[in-house]
Order: sequence, then structure tokens, then C-alpha cells
Amino acid sequence: MSPILRILLAVGLLAGGGTAYAVLFAKPAENVIRGDDVAKAMSWQSSEQCKQCHQDVWDEWKGSHHQISYLNPEVRALSDDFRNKECQACHLSQPVSITGFAERTLPRQTRPTEGIGCITCHLGKDGEIMARNSRPDVACAPVQNEMFFSVELCASCHNQHETTDQWRASHYAEEGIGCSDCHMDKVERVLADGSKKPGREHRFPGCHEPGILKKAGTFEVELDGDELVLALTNSGAGHSYPTEERHRAVDMMYRFVTADGAPDEWQLGFRFRRPYRDEPGEDTQLPAGERKEVRVPVPAGTVKIEARLWYRLKPFIGDDDPASTLLEEREVIVP
Repeated sequence: MSPILRILLAVGLLAGGGTAYAVLFAKPAENVIRGDDVAKAMSWQSSEQCKQCHQDVWDEWKGSHHQISYLNPEVRALSDDFRNKECQACHLSQPVSITGFAERTLPRQTRPTEGIGCITCHLGKDGEIMARNSRPDVACAPVQNEMFFSVELCASCHNQHETTDQWRASHYAEEGIGCSDCHMDKVERVLADGSKKPGREHRFPGCHEPGILKKAGTFEVELDGDELVLALTNSGAGHSYPTEERHRAVDMMYRFVTADGAPDEWQLGFRFRRPYRDEPGEDTQLPAGERKEVRVPVPAGTVKIEARLWYRLKPFIGDDDPASTLLEEREVIVP
């Protein structure tokens, strides 16, 4: 039995058979079941409904930080197990189209294991499935909606910490380079008939993946006379670096090594971070395209300087914490 026929029969059983019967036998002479007929008979409730036809996409999403957004232990700890309901609005949200693109989402109480799933982004306010292109010939009959693949879709959740505003202030916005260009890699999808079409990967790599973190910044370490020069350029992120939560931090660290081979303690050259609301200090996130340089006097007797660039998911942790990621390591010999 074909996947579409199984869907229709299931809908028929749930609805007493009438709906499926009408869809199956409305055009007996043509013996054709259109995708939009199926879509009208469906009530889209869960990402599980998408799995049968989109197994490859589902596999990419499964285990992603979108999928685990409500179950993630790190998030649950920071939100006091979601007693802070403001966090739940984005980590277990209703479909974005319901509250409006670029508008704050509302929380739901269902499907906690799905976090941010297919329904969150693809379900339209009238019950249709939204996509880049209209396809009335397939089971879910997606309808093209330009807002669906715009930055506004992401803004509903990701502008709570001004990430989208940071993007709008960058040259990426002027050049038309959006969220999906960096966070949804291009892939080739193989269709049921064996043909291929371009698509986008649904893992959404971000701050938990060293590869994309290393692409975001250019770390420079050099000696200028009797000064150590540390610099970081936000050369690859379409927003500030780091962005999103206030507990994210990027640290430029250094230490001096003397002739006897004994290194000093690691010292903080500069921290890029937005402090908590009740925490003193200024916002030092590095905007897209900008460069920050610091100079440190080199003490007499130094023969070598070591420098590191760290990304920290939490601000008050050590280098040996799993939430700290070493991005770059440099060494400068002092003549």
C-alpha cells in the first residue's frame, strides 16, 4: 500500500471514513490522488507525520538543538526548569505563523520531545504547510510563502536577545545573506523517483559546534616591540560574536614563559560578552565585521608567549569544563 493511501485510510478511520472516502473516490475516472486533497484531509500536529516522506530531513533534525530545545539540561538549568515561562515561549513554541512572523511566539504544552520541530516553522495559520515552493502534487501540498524563508521567521525567537537586530545592522543584511545561508548548509535531496533536487540541511549548527565557531572569528597574536598584541575580528558571523544568551563568552587568554621554562598563570586579555542585567559592566559583544585589539606589556625575561581563544557556553567556568571550547592556540617566540 502506498504511503499516501495509508495516510488517507488512517484519516478515514479517525473521521468515520467519510473524509477519506470523498478524497479517494471524488475523481474515480482519473484515478489520481492529489497532494492538496490529502493535505485538506490532514490535521498537522506533529513532526512524526513528516517522517515517512522526509526521513533524511527528520534524521538531521533529530538530536539537533532545535529538537532538544525543551529537554536540553543546560537550558533547563538556566531557566530554573522552565519556571521562567519566558524561556518556554521559544523553547517549546506554538507555530510561528500563529503569532506572526517576527512577533514573539507563545508557549505550547504538548510534544515536549519535539522542541522546535517541523510544525513550529512549516505550519501556516490556516493549517497549510509552508515551504519555499508550492507543490500540490505531493502529500503535504506545501504552499509557497516568502515570509517562511525570510529572516523574520527566525526573528520570532532569535531576536529576544537582539541577534536579528545585530544582523540588520551588518553588511550581511545589505548583501541579502540571511540566517539559512550560514545555519542551513546546502544539500542534495534524492526524491522517490531517483531524481535529485537542491535542499537545505536541518541540523542548524551554532554555538555548540567548534567548526562554525572557528569560522566566526579571526584570531591574531603578534609581538610589536615590547608589547603583545591580541586581536579578534568578527569576520564570519552575521551578528555579534558571541550572540544570543548573556552567558555566552569569548575569551582571549595569554601567558608568558621565561627562560627556565616556567609559564605564568593564564591571564584574560579581553572578554567578549553581554553581562547579565544585574551584573556590572558593559556589552562587549563584537559586532559583525569589527575588530578588537588589546596590547599587553611583555615583562623582561620572557622567551615565549602563548595565547588561546576560548568559547564558553557559561561565563564563570574553567578551561577544563566541557562547556569551554578551545578555538585557537598561538605561540610567539620573543627574540
